[in-house]
Amino acid sequence: MPDQDNAVPPPPTAPAVGAPALPALADCTAAVATGNQTGVERIPAVVAQLSTACPELAAILQLAPVTLRIDSYRRHDEEAIDQQAKLKREATLANLCLLGAGVVSALVLLATSLAPENATQLYVLGLLIIVLGAVGAFFSHIARDQGRAGRWLAERGTAEVARLDVFKEAARRAADAGPRAALYGLALVMTHLLNDQRLWMIGRASRHRKSSVRTSLLSGVAVSLAFVGGSGAILASQSQIAQVALWLVLAGSVGAALAAYATNREALLRDRANAERYEKAVVALDRLAERVDDIADRVRAGEAQAVVAFTDAVADQLASEHTQWLEGTAQADAVLDKLDGQLRQLVADRNRGNPNR
Repeated sequence: MPDQDNAVPPPPTAPAVGAPALPALADCTAAVATGNQTGVERIPAVVAQLSTACPELAAILQLAPVTLRIDSYRRHDEEAIDQQAKLKREATLANLCLLGAGVVSALVLLATSLAPENATQLYVLGLLIIVLGAVGAFFSHIARDQGRAGRWLAERGTAEVARLDVFKEAARRAADAGPRAALYGLALVMTHLLNDQRLWMIGRASRHRKSSVRTSLLSGVAVSLAFVGGSGAILASQSQIAQVALWLVLAGSVGAALAAYATNREALLRDRANAERYEKAVVALDRLAERVDDIADRVRAGEAQAVVAFTDAVADQLASEHTQWLEGTAQADAVLDKLDGQLRQLVADRNRGNPNR
């Protein structure tokens, strides 16, 4: 009888004859693809596609911990989008009213100098300033009274937590189900979370950059008009060109109003800061995307839990982006406070007979 202690260990157990080979990651990705649309809201469509390719993951995606979080994401996402849109609309309208009141104030200066005897004209322009100030104050009050910024933050934060929990739960259960389900789970995370958010941030960064350029153009025009207005103040001492100088001073007044509008616009939209933040986040997500093939190889080698670690890494990166909204919300509240103060100052200056202070 051979010595059991010195026996040669047997070779690794080979897969059972006829056992299906693990699918390629590209095949898994094709199975979870839903055309050009990606995101957590597409998961119900993925379930039907996986019923044959990977019934284990299809069953996981129909469990209550997953479906209820998808529904939660949809509700809170819709509310966050609605509150954000209303906040930007109301604050922008208030800012436009401020711009309009500033331009009309400049016209009052012109009318006072050219036709001081026309009381009706001055009355109409003064009334228009008051109306614009009142309308601007109305929209600013609605935005603040409804707590738009806070509600937007709360709803967006809840929606994003639900989104991440969907994929973390699916990845955990898929890893527990074995390498095959884990590979399909990796494809799901890569397609509908990682790549979905990468493309969204790339598009959003581009939009913020374009919007920032528009703000810069407005502020550039404002600076030019302010320079013209400064020249007019110097020329005003020359009586022979006093009328020309008056128009130059008028340009400066319009420039000041336009500068205030551009400053408030940038403070509200935060285009530069958001563009830079999204661009940096995309770089981090790109680095994670480079590891997908390595994670797939680990799963094939029997480390199904690598999918869980990868999903957690993606979720942590995206969660760090969400904390940046606190700064944006505080900034939005500050913009509304500033708009209120500027609108009140316009009316106060008008009542004192000094519309261009």
